Amino acid sequence: MKKIYVGNLPWQAGTGELASLFTPFGEVADSFIVSDRETGRSRGFGFVEMDDDAATEAISSLDGTEYEGRALRVNEANERGDRGGNRRQPVRFDVMVLGAGAAGLVAAREARAAGAGRVLCLEKMPKPGLKILVSGGGHCNLTTTLRPQEAEPLFGKEGGRFLRKALRTTPPRVIREWMHERGVETVEEEYEKVWPKSKRAQDVLDVLLARLHDSGAVLRTSAPVEAIRSPDPTLPHWSVLVGGEWLTTQKLVLALGGCSYPGMGTVGDGYRWLSDLGLQVNEPLPALAGLSSDAAWVKELAGLTLYDVELQLREESGKIVRRRARPLLFTHKGVSGPGPMDLSRDFEREPVRFRNLHVDLLPAHEESELKALLFRGSSQPASILQKRLSLPKRLVRVLIERVDIMGIQGAQVPRPLRQLLIQELKGLCIPIRGSLGFARAEVTTGGVALVQVDPATMEVHGHPGLYLAGELLDVDGPIGGFSFWIAFSTAVLAGRSAAAATKA
Repeated sequence: MKKIYVGNLPWQAGTGELASLFTPFGEVADSFIVSDRETGRSRGFGFVEMDDDAATEAISSLDGTEYEGRALRVNEANERGDRGGNRRQPVRFDVMVLGAGAAGLVAAREARAAGAGRVLCLEKMPKPGLKILVSGGGHCNLTTTLRPQEAEPLFGKEGGRFLRKALRTTPPRVIREWMHERGVETVEEEYEKVWPKSKRAQDVLDVLLARLHDSGAVLRTSAPVEAIRSPDPTLPHWSVLVGGEWLTTQKLVLALGGCSYPGMGTVGDGYRWLSDLGLQVNEPLPALAGLSSDAAWVKELAGLTLYDVELQLREESGKIVRRRARPLLFTHKGVSGPGPMDLSRDFEREPVRFRNLHVDLLPAHEESELKALLFRGSSQPASILQKRLSLPKRLVRVLIERVDIMGIQGAQVPRPLRQLLIQELKGLCIPIRGSLGFARAEVTTGGVALVQVDPATMEVHGHPGLYLAGELLDVDGPIGGFSFWIAFSTAVLAGRSAAAATKA
């Protein structure tokens, strides 16, 4: 069986068309087009496998022939599976890191600092760290004030257990020290958030780039990876196809990000490649995104923010399965803000189980206390809600209209409507259609199943020399710097482990 390299293909060429060129010469065992992962278009070349005699005849007949206005280049692929005419030996690296976001920049730096010889970090976009620059509205909430043991439950039972070593190896104190050593001060603010004092995401990116460059690792931008290949008997190293050239490396770290902010290059390349390697990839879904609602009354409240509220996820039985005490913002599309965004992953992952968002508007008050305040004397509940309980006027109007007690004195409110108003106050029900999608999501939930990755090294089980960091892993956390913490801490383990393995 021979592998044939076919070059100079038009961008619209597909695998079926490629195979049809060779079927007149014999049975095609396999064929594939190397395509752009973002557009699906051909990168201009592909490969075909046929038995030896058929392959020899096909190469002789098709090389130089015209196909859709192009002269095809057809020859036998060399033992690397590369174009036959390229006889240069593959470039060798000790560690290669794919992706120059938060995880990739740290992984490459840590690998080089830990003693790996040649370390190369590849980024498909013209500039590195684009998502860093837009995070936190351009201010970059780079970590949290919580200690690892306090934060661990926020990643879920499985996620927290998986991240335990990573979080303890790179706690928030270490991340802040990276900044301080380069002259970037950090400050603590509400909800356990840590920011650069300058509130400039560019300062954070500059620190990560300086640490990378000082380590001696090499960063190459505008270098989209077209394919990766696992080791085999003919080439016992990982191979990465970049610009039509196969580069090889002892150890490969994938830090390609998820699917959020696709305009910045994160389009799920890594998930597809890992799936092709036989790994279980749980469906990537948007997380930390605003929620959409079709309820007209929700949109009437657009622009209103509620601060001292508790958001709840309830099952049909009414059982509360998750709570989050964070602000909520009503928008023209639904609800957003830290609270709804934290819970968006649940609506995406379990859309049948969760269809509504409940909001306790007065979590500091018990039902019995509210009944005593609202339904005695001549004052109207609307007045008490505004003046005594400090609820916004616009919200109070919507509540009173929904319960239909406009103009009624508290003592005169019928008993069924009293209970209805209490239900609204202690669990305002907002129907949710779903999140606003990847275009508005800050991170991805889903990804490579954690049981396939060694939590102490981030190496993939069954694929020696392959390491993962950041959003490719099926673990995510709430708003508050936790996504950066996942990226940084898993990258430290991946980079250091990859470097150590090169010297083993």
